[in-house]
Amino acid sequence: MTHTQTFDYIVVGAGSSGAALATRLAERGKASVLLLEAGARRENDFWIRVPIGVAKLLMSDAYAWKFFTEAQPQLAGQQLYWPRGRLPGGSSSINGMIYVRGEPAEFDYWAALGNTGWDYASLLPYFKRLEGTMLGDETQRGRAGPIAVSSVADLHPNPLTEAFINACEQAGIPRTPDYNGGSYEGVSYLQLSVGRGRRCSTAIGYLHGRPQANLRLITEAQVTRVILDNSKANGVEYTVGGQVQRAMAAREVILCAGPIKSPQLLELSGIGDRRRLNDLGIPVQVNLPGVGENLIDHLQSRVTFACTRPITLNEIMQSPLRQQWMGMKYILTRRGIMSTPANSAHALARTRADQSRPSVKLQLSHVTAADRYAGGGTALDPFPGFGLGFFQLRPESRGSLHIRSRDPADQPAIDPRYLTAEADRITMLEALRLSRSIARQSGLAGLVERETRPGIGVQDDAGLLDYIKASGQTSWHPVGTCKMGVDDMAVVNPELRVRGTVGLRVADSSIMPSMCSSNTNAASIMIGEKAADLILASVRQA
Repeated sequence: MTHTQTFDYIVVGAGSSGAALATRLAERGKASVLLLEAGARRENDFWIRVPIGVAKLLMSDAYAWKFFTEAQPQLAGQQLYWPRGRLPGGSSSINGMIYVRGEPAEFDYWAALGNTGWDYASLLPYFKRLEGTMLGDETQRGRAGPIAVSSVADLHPNPLTEAFINACEQAGIPRTPDYNGGSYEGVSYLQLSVGRGRRCSTAIGYLHGRPQANLRLITEAQVTRVILDNSKANGVEYTVGGQVQRAMAAREVILCAGPIKSPQLLELSGIGDRRRLNDLGIPVQVNLPGVGENLIDHLQSRVTFACTRPITLNEIMQSPLRQQWMGMKYILTRRGIMSTPANSAHALARTRADQSRPSVKLQLSHVTAADRYAGGGTALDPFPGFGLGFFQLRPESRGSLHIRSRDPADQPAIDPRYLTAEADRITMLEALRLSRSIARQSGLAGLVERETRPGIGVQDDAGLLDYIKASGQTSWHPVGTCKMGVDDMAVVNPELRVRGTVGLRVADSSIMPSMCSSNTNAASIMIGEKAADLILASVRQA
């Protein structure tokens, strides 16, 4: 083992939160920062930067950690594939780039749980700080931040999306001009973390866009544990090229490894439920039974349709000539469907009149296949098609994630326990029926040749629920495994300090006490921004 340098701060994980946090600590604190990333420097690869390339990334060992859940009894025994980004930028380098801050009311709920400073009004400056966009009202949106945000309305306006938006309005869902700065509820073109037609990950926006001389990034460095002495975090152990290394932290260690790796590292370091750690022969440093609990994810299903017109990605991917034309348009203009992830609009909607908030998200996709991981055109439906994906915004089901052994290379046991709450099953059925209702509206009906999945013959609740169980997949939004709070199951306090420790914080989506509503990446970056302020404030107070 080789002892390396000592840094003021060590940040584990250069993903959505970690790249933002490390950059801001170095930029504003003038301290030395070490940023450790398990993946390789691939953030500028062609298909990383071209938005349509997302389908090529999710199945690639070069770009993704390939995790699988435990078999899910409520999903016909499926073991769901959970890819996570494995390169600078983390999942912001391989995700669908859909930029949604979250519902303001849900952040206010976090504050009501005792998380002072996490209400939406307090978080708005951090969302504005990270954004670089000309969308919306400048009092609500950021103009000069690291993450470029564009609207599909500017990148790829198209008749299918306009038809969907019109149909949603006909179904009673209002149009919203800016769900990130105006009314959250409603239907609109998607906003994407895309600038000039290219993906803007946190690696691009922060690490490349704001380079800091006092920030050192080491890639292909797999952290295996936090070094603790009487519950004080002094550094980390990590491996590079098969060699074990140590880095020491003069001030703090901050875990930004994400909702799977952060709780895994805590347990490997002896922080977690005493009985579980004892059973694995891991010396207990801090008894925190909440580590790895409170796992939440969005389960997504979809209704798919054959389209009456050749205006979808399906027919493009099955025609070399059409692909060439699509590519030329992108190269010349940085616009067109290649500047998008093939999703173009969403509706944040209520499914019942008695609801006071949106309960589901419906999202328009310009591609259809038996599996959402289809790529390269080979598994796509052999006809023009589009889909309406849907999920419940605030699922009530809660799962867990725990290590199986002392070996850092072993995948943890991931058990999201999808659809175990009855309310989740009811809401998913309502979302499916709402999707069908929208497809019947005159605004969209002219583009529907037939429903291909689940098929119009399936009408009863039992049949539709069976379809949801068989077709359901992750929305890539796991959160909550290092819950922030003031209760006995909280892992971190509202300042993101790991309870019972000194000099150790967690700052990523694992700290979310509940689902922030729709997509999670923008909120994850916000957490990195806010964490930097919390850490720097603690230095000033010392």
